[in-house]
Amino acid sequence: MYADVSLPVPLDHPFTYLLPETLRHRAKPGCRLLVPFGSRKLSGVILRVHNEPPAAAAREALRLMDEQPVLEEHLIALGQWISSYYCAPLGDVLRVMIPLSGEVRTSKMYSLTDAGRDAARQLLLGNPSEEPVIQLLRLLEQRPLSGSYIAKKIPDAVKALKALEKKRFLEVEDVQADRDPMRASAARLRVEYTLRPEGAKLTKSERELVSYLELHPGAHNLQQVEDAVPGASTAARALARKKLVSLRVEPSAIAPHPFKPAPALNQRQQAAFDTIEASIASHKFEAFLLHGITGSGKTEVYLRAIEEVINLAARA
Repeated sequence: MYADVSLPVPLDHPFTYLLPETLRHRAKPGCRLLVPFGSRKLSGVILRVHNEPPAAAAREALRLMDEQPVLEEHLIALGQWISSYYCAPLGDVLRVMIPLSGEVRTSKMYSLTDAGRDAARQLLLGNPSEEPVIQLLRLLEQRPLSGSYIAKKIPDAVKALKALEKKRFLEVEDVQADRDPMRASAARLRVEYTLRPEGAKLTKSERELVSYLELHPGAHNLQQVEDAVPGASTAARALARKKLVSLRVEPSAIAPHPFKPAPALNQRQQAAFDTIEASIASHKFEAFLLHGITGSGKTEVYLRAIEEVINLAARA
């Protein structure tokens, strides 16, 4: 079994990978798949699963990142249309379409290849130099490291990484993980009471927060709880580490005040919108060029057109 995968690289065609036995019954179009790409490891979206061997030998996929598709068939089709219309690589288009991308932390992990290890042994043997490349080899010889960690330890890490990558001494893996809710702002977190703290030593603010949550069951926005319980943000994070409350990131920020009413369109904006609205109502695709200097009100016309499409879909 093989999978055609769209990767976020500037090459506008899918790449075919061999599916290992453990993934053959689980891999589906729309799921993300971690695959080797040159010396790197990239995640891409599966476009098709089939049993047609490619012309050249296919490399084996590494890991399935989703049990269920993150992009449905019609969304993949939309991504393909966007890619074609805007001349953008499909992999880049699908990457930004993946839901909840804002709650996923992406980082790069660097490790030495076999050639890199051989070079490290030779270069580091009796070499006290503190040059960035030598420093980097010394660190990576011990274990794989993230790009952010390397940047903290080595001042000129970018040039050193590029130099080692060019010599194929490094393997690079794109790592994706859920963001730690403990680090999110209080406005983005919801807190909920889960367990009575029998015998647990709590600070004053922690006790007050537990009492508040016991009296008000359910999940609450943490910033709003702060108004009633001073220090609730710090207390909630401490209690979450003790498994006494649960913290989760809200899917989107809640507006603290009502939205302002839309401004009235001027004569030229209205004329442009009326033309676009007529095209939307006809259910036919048309292209428009909206010309105007910065600040002339083009964005408001875009927003009205978007609103019209949403209302049309709701009425259908």
